[in-house]
Amino acid sequence: MQKTESRIKIIGIYQIIGGLIGLIATIPLLVKFGFTNGTTFKMFLLFLSLYSFSVFCGYLLLKKQFEKGLNYLIVNQLIQVLSFSILGFTFKFYSGLFLSLGLNLTTDAILTYNFGLTTWNFKLNSENGIIEISINLVALILINIVFNLKEKLKAQKTQSINNN
Repeated sequence: MQKTESRIKIIGIYQIIGGLIGLIATIPLLVKFGFTNGTTFKMFLLFLSLYSFSVFCGYLLLKKQFEKGLNYLIVNQLIQVLSFSILGFTFKFYSGLFLSLGLNLTTDAILTYNFGLTTWNFKLNSENGIIEISINLVALILINIVFNLKEKLKAQKTQSINNN
């Protein structure tokens, strides 16, 4: 049980750090650009909410609310799995480390990759000719780890009940 809880704690800290970096990077942009029109302001609120959600997931895990925290974490990571640009619409959200592999289909099928730490991109009616899709491998790996941790917690809980 101790090893599982230690891993969950590490993931919780990772979530909090990724979310805080995103918040710290986004708030100055909100102050600089976010009040120019309603759409821009809503876009900033969306990403501030997503980064806050990352922090919240980590907080739940550190407070040992494992079931709820891990379930929310899966949702948080699913949001980060897929990034795309198509017909002038772009969505990209990463909280924490990312390593993405993708295809740029704008003029030819070109394999792309990208890696880094906490970023987002959202565009409407921009660069209509770009067609690109990518998958965040870090998010997929983390989802797999979380499902394995959930199974271990379930097995440990069952074993604890059987021992009593």
